[in-house]
This record gives sequence, C-alpha cells and structure tokens, in this order.
Amino acid sequence: MSDSRPAPFAGAPGLSGLRDRGGEFYVGYLPMPRGLLRFVTGIAIALLIGMTLLACVLARTNGDPGDGVWNTGAAQTFEGLLVADPYPHLRIARDSGEVGIESLLLVEMGKYGGGQRAAPLNGKRVRVSGWLLERDGRRMIEMEPSGGASQLVISDQPLETLPPAVRQPTHEPLGELTARGEIVDSKCFLGAMKPGHGKTHKECATLCIAGGIPPMLVTRNAAGERRYILLCDRDGRALDRRLLPFVADPVELRGKLERCDDLLLLRVDPNDIRRL
Repeated sequence: MSDSRPAPFAGAPGLSGLRDRGGEFYVGYLPMPRGLLRFVTGIAIALLIGMTLLACVLARTNGDPGDGVWNTGAAQTFEGLLVADPYPHLRIARDSGEVGIESLLLVEMGKYGGGQRAAPLNGKRVRVSGWLLERDGRRMIEMEPSGGASQLVISDQPLETLPPAVRQPTHEPLGELTARGEIVDSKCFLGAMKPGHGKTHKECATLCIAGGIPPMLVTRNAAGERRYILLCDRDGRALDRRLLPFVADPVELRGKLERCDDLLLLRVDPNDIRRL
C-alpha cells in the first residue's frame, strides 16, 4: 500500500520555500538548527556577562554592611552598677587595661529595650548575663531571658566594693551642638543586623526604637571616623515617638551635648530635627 501522507509543509503558504531561502525553523522535538543555536548561545553569554557586570556595580554602590560583631555563643556574665536613665546601661571597670569605666547598654532579645527589667534595679550593684554586641569599641549586652541563674539580679557583693569611678557617674556639659548624621537603632547597628543602617533597614530600625532600643546618632568627622551619640529628650529621658519618622534618614539636629563618662549624650527636641 502506498503512503498517502502529504509531504512536509505541503499546502502551507509561505513555508514551502523556507529551506530554499536559507531560513531556519525550530521545532521542539527536532535538533535546533546550527544558525539558531549560535544565535541563542550568543544571547545567553551576553546576558550572563551583563548580569555579572550589573551585580558588580550594585555591590560596589551598596552601603558597607558594617563590621559589628554579635557574640552568639555562650552567655557571658558581667557585674557593675546599673543606671536606668535615659537608657539602661551597666557601668563596669574596663577590662582592657585602660583607666576608667565602660558603659554597656542593656537590651532584651528581639526588638525591645531593657527598661522594664532594669528600672527597679536603678542604682544597684547587679549581675547580668547575656551576649555582647560590639562595634568600634562600643559594646552592648543583649540580656539572657528571665529564668537564668544570673540573667539580671542584685549582686550578693556590697555596692561599696565597686571601684569609685564605677559608683560615681560623671556628667560634663559640652555646650550646644548642631550635628548631621543618621539616627540608627543601636542594637542592629552594633552587630545584630548587617547592614544595620540606611533605607533598607528603616522599618526594622523604627520598630526597634519604638520597642525601647536606644536611638543613636552616627556622625562622621573629616577623616571619616564614626562618632556615636545617644539621643534623649531635653530633660534627659528617653525620646518619644516623634523621633520615629526621622529614623534611618540623613538628618540635622541640634541640642545640648554632654559627656557621661564614656557615653556622649545629646539632649534634643524632636521638633528641632530636620531631614536633609
């Protein structure tokens, strides 16, 4: 019996002469024509090179993720004087051989400050366990949750046995200051997140500061060195929610600067903050 099936492309207008004109037609279940294969391969290589170059450009223009460290291993224990205002911190004698004291900011796990647990222990000698976050020599303790043996408790040692420099906070007025920089949440910036600043971190930083994490102004001097300044209100208390719209944006603010031992504190009115 003869095969009565029509020849390929028979009766298909415009296709019968495709081969004669040198064109190529791709059919999914047949090998790809050589010319078309070369074309597709070239496009794929060009796209790969273009995407690689774009990734390099974006990586170079992206902000520094930061060199903060979050020590998430075994919890460490510290002992010193607890000061609750304007933000909870533990005053300890420096353990690096330097003269003076170090103020370790205290925060809870997650997006919460340490005020609720710290407030009743203001002015007491306490023992606290937790995990250190640190950047540029500025350190913070994320406190161990309640239930640990020394998570945050009054020490069994008398207050008077602490070094005098630890027991006697100093406050040195430094005058009016107008500064430019970025308002960050100190926990993320010191190491909990990378990057812990900038537009990409705005929502997280806003939630952290709203939860009680101390707000901090990060400025740079002419040499590019960072300076960290804690922000409080004019009366030396924690700032209210009027600060939140300015978090993670370049700002200019003015207020009264004071040095509290190793901390710089700027007393500001949120109404005086100006977005740049």
